[in-house]
Amino acid sequence: MALDIRRFIQRFVEEAADHLPRLREGINALEQGNADREQINELFRAAHTLKGSSRMLKLVPITALAHSTEELLSALREGTLTITSEMTSLLNQAVDELTDFVGRLAEGATGEELPAADAALCSALENAAHGQLPTQPSSPVPVTPTAAPTSP
Repeated sequence: MALDIRRFIQRFVEEAADHLPRLREGINALEQGNADREQINELFRAAHTLKGSSRMLKLVPITALAHSTEELLSALREGTLTITSEMTSLLNQAVDELTDFVGRLAEGATGEELPAADAALCSALENAAHGQLPTQPSSPVPVTPTAAPTSP
């Protein structure tokens, strides 16, 4: 009997629907300066769970982004960093992208049909985890399609 991966992906979508709002609420608390150590631990655990579950299902883009998010949250949890507005901006961008991935899965996309995780965002999250923040506040960079070259 063949394994029906769709059932497991549906279960992942249900669990992610619980974790993603918690991440968003926790990031909002961080922004407001209202997050305590236990809330940061909860954020870390939510990202860790998303990473582990997505890895098991071979949802590579989700695993990559959740891993990078977890790296920054781990540094915050360990107390090696103090939260900044740039960090919360990066974390909010990560939750936005994770939410988009989960939405695509909920609509029937397979793991292979998900776009790649934003490499620049993953890199920025991991750099922030090591205390290397961008010189200006992070914001999503719009992608402008380039025109095809025209022949003379």
